[in-house]
Amino acid sequence: MDLQAHSAELSQVLQLIQHLFGIESAIFDNSATLVVSSSKYLEKKGTMVHKPSILEVIEQDEVTVFTPGNMPSCIGCRFNGNCPATLEILKRIMLADYPVGVLSFSAFSKSDHDRLTRDIEFFKQIIYDFVELISNLLRGSGGDINSGNIDGYLSALTELMPDGLLVTDRQGNILSMNGAALGMLSGSCLKSVRDFLPEELVAMILEGSRVEDHSVTADKENSFSVSTVPIKTAEEVEGAAVRLVRKSGRILAKAKLPETDTMQGSGAHMSSIKRRMKKVVNSPSSVFISGETGTGKGLLAKSIHYESDRSDKPFVTISCANIPESLFESELFGYEAGAFTGALKSGKRGKLEMAEGGTLFLDEISEMPMNMQAKLLNVLQDYRFERVGGTNTVRVNARIISASNADMNQRIAENRFRADLFYRLNVINIEMLPLRERMEDMPQLLTAFLAKFNQRLNSHVVSFSQEVLDLFYRYSWPGNIRQLENIVEYCVNMAEGSTVKVEDLPAYFLREVSNQPAPTLKGMESATIREMLDHYGWDMKGKARTAEALGISLRTLYRKMDQAHFSDK
Repeated sequence: MDLQAHSAELSQVLQLIQHLFGIESAIFDNSATLVVSSSKYLEKKGTMVHKPSILEVIEQDEVTVFTPGNMPSCIGCRFNGNCPATLEILKRIMLADYPVGVLSFSAFSKSDHDRLTRDIEFFKQIIYDFVELISNLLRGSGGDINSGNIDGYLSALTELMPDGLLVTDRQGNILSMNGAALGMLSGSCLKSVRDFLPEELVAMILEGSRVEDHSVTADKENSFSVSTVPIKTAEEVEGAAVRLVRKSGRILAKAKLPETDTMQGSGAHMSSIKRRMKKVVNSPSSVFISGETGTGKGLLAKSIHYESDRSDKPFVTISCANIPESLFESELFGYEAGAFTGALKSGKRGKLEMAEGGTLFLDEISEMPMNMQAKLLNVLQDYRFERVGGTNTVRVNARIISASNADMNQRIAENRFRADLFYRLNVINIEMLPLRERMEDMPQLLTAFLAKFNQRLNSHVVSFSQEVLDLFYRYSWPGNIRQLENIVEYCVNMAEGSTVKVEDLPAYFLREVSNQPAPTLKGMESATIREMLDHYGWDMKGKARTAEALGISLRTLYRKMDQAHFSDK
């Protein structure tokens, strides 16, 4: 594979390394030609590469150079005896068992050298993870890397950091933060860095200045060291990555999701979901969440975690559909040094170990390979496992939450999923209904999404025209809440005034609304029952009055409510 053809995309990976960990890095192809590098690397070492050094890495897989310029492989290099780098970690990039290049981390200052030396095993783990990220992206996309694929790996990478990490937009609004940051910031539902950083520091961050180890006192009992790097596109500052290191004070156990990411809806179904969630948040029992794509299964899993006593521990996600079968075991259980060709010499922790004390979320569990299902079942029975290639038993204390949009009973009938494993995963079952079956949540969802995107896009859209609302209520929403959120974001971008009008809606949405069939009699019946229960009440007296008004027996009403998946408020 010609990495040079993907230099623009690969530079995004190096930006992630810089933003997340503040490391100078470079990527070389398998002929030892520099493909992309960070700005400081280019400034210090230029584009000329000492070929024997890179070929040594391609041959040996991983090389750590503690004294650059004074190693045997440095003979013949123009920097021999006087290398600007003080430490380098280099790792081979593989694709289909074939080496395609090398990723390097370099230190050019005493502070960076001391940081890498102090946590050398940690940074070896990081370079391995980024090499694996590059390989997976190339493998999964036929050679085309895109930012959407990169985003899928970010949450796991940020959870590797013991420090707090958050990312902002150009206005200082918080776009994302890892679990450590949520715990450090006292569990507050923060929206902006202005909520906890002094204004003069915020101004420096948003103008693109790089901040290193700036002390901030949050309150009488908590102080932090703050470091930031700007996020730039074509030299335009798009935001910042902020790292927080606790200097003193207590770490509060209760962390929460940001307000914009909490579950929205106060109708019968969501009220039932929230009530059941509160009952089980601190239970160690496994939870299985079912529902169509886009109904909010992942958000419910996060909500359970962050409302529980485990909220100060990691929330780790595995998307079972996106991991090649050959890599699944090492991804879940980790591996020991030398377990297989290309393995990191220090070994690697798996997702189960990373989730210790917290929650492991197995998304799209229906796609887990059959050979892995038996091994996961053993973990759920014994709460222990062994790394790939290892003999030492690792005990695990992670709550398992799984989710799927597939019919699990059908999967079991087709011998694609083990019934005994599903019984262990499905101890507590929560079903997320599609949006078309809980349209009573539409007003609250629209209000929440408007607030979210007004803040993110610095807009001032406050409402939707009645004609737009009528279309929303007519539409069947095959993509559910995720689709609604995307459409609201589109509308906030398109709206010229404070009200979203029909012309601000996506063209595909208008086509699908006009082409979809009229509402079914059953759907209209369910909507009528819901409206009357909302009017008369969901208690026994209200149900009796609803049945009387509809001219049916109370028993028939309960049967129809059950068929429509209604739950008591």
